[in-house]
Amino acid sequence: MKSADQLMSDIQLSLQALFQKIQPEMLDSMEKQGITPAQLFVLASLKKNGSLKISEIAERMEVKPSAVTLMADRLEQKSLIVRKHNTQDRRVINISLTDEGDKKFEDVLAGRKAIMARYLSYLTEEELLQAAHMTKKLAQAAAETNEK
Repeated sequence: MKSADQLMSDIQLSLQALFQKIQPEMLDSMEKQGITPAQLFVLASLKKNGSLKISEIAERMEVKPSAVTLMADRLEQKSLIVRKHNTQDRRVINISLTDEGDKKFEDVLAGRKAIMARYLSYLTEEELLQAAHMTKKLAQAAAETNEK
């Protein structure tokens, strides 16, 4: 029987091989939609939160607000977001998804889901249940680690 260390090594190598295969496919799928990973992050943040200030997005992305402003310019040119002055403070500009931006976000997610479904189709129903349980547990551990 393999030791826990050997099993962890096997898992790490398998995940690395999987990610090396999937990542280019995900990037290609987004590129076909005309979206970069950073732009997808912005769309996802807006989808989750409704409306955000440029500075809030910059903080979440750990970049300078000027970088997000340029990204917002490109997203606005594509009619995926809209800028609105804050009703309490006219100096503050919030950005939010347009209907087209919401659809684009859903289309990108559908493409990513199709890629994952292709790989997950190799698993039995029981294996899918186990994988869902394990990945949820790992995601929770990662979230708790980030909170500390």
